[in-house]
Amino acid sequence: MSQSPTTAVMIDGRFVAPGQEARVVLDDGLVRGDGVFEGLRAYGGRLRTPGLHLDRMARSCAEIDLAFDRAAVAAALAAFIRGLSSPDCGVRVMLTRGGQCVVREERLPDLPAPWVLSPQRHRPTPLLSHSKTLSYAANMQANRRARAAGADEALFVDAQDDAVLEAPTSSFVWLEGETLVAPPLERGILDSITRRLMAEVTELAVRDRPLAALSDADGGMLVSTVLESQPVAEVQGVARWDASGRRLDELRRGLADLTRARLGAPS
Repeated sequence: MSQSPTTAVMIDGRFVAPGQEARVVLDDGLVRGDGVFEGLRAYGGRLRTPGLHLDRMARSCAEIDLAFDRAAVAAALAAFIRGLSSPDCGVRVMLTRGGQCVVREERLPDLPAPWVLSPQRHRPTPLLSHSKTLSYAANMQANRRARAAGADEALFVDAQDDAVLEAPTSSFVWLEGETLVAPPLERGILDSITRRLMAEVTELAVRDRPLAALSDADGGMLVSTVLESQPVAEVQGVARWDASGRRLDELRRGLADLTRARLGAPS
């Protein structure tokens, strides 16, 4: 596994020394993508909602019959954030079928402002519904296609009925007047922790919306742990919005305030 010489990596509870190559075992988890992961974000050396991420990791493990030692993973995260090279970063924890636990520090991405999305038809597999598994090839391919089309990110739509789903690495929500709306989790999309926080900021309506009907929406936004909230200016071929609208700004400020209120204690 390659790593930046200035970012932290921990494998099975041991930090990889700066400048040393990170070595992992090629078990079935890595060879076949048979494992789970969680992406967290650190602010000043504090993780946002780590307990909720561990809850979701437990659910993902249960979905694919993977053993999960919550106490061991929590201890690894607590030790890891004390060794970060940057106190403000992404933190990815991966568990493989072969029993490896890999934790990696990730620099926060440079973000477009605002975002352009490219619709990509997709069908979530029922066997992996709601799980954050290492099997992300379809997500990455969707984003490659989106960027080839001149967009910043893909927007998944159901391959059968064109209902709006989610983005490959974030959740998508839209405005209907003042109301924030999200697609149903029953569609097989991820139970986003940041989407849950948005539901604390404002009342969140949940309903299906066909892709073509986004032209009648009043705005769009991507939400995730790493992105927090990002305004969407365009869904290619479907809709254009004012990404600096009052309601979007109000919601984004509300999420930012709640995010910082939910930071764990520094380790």
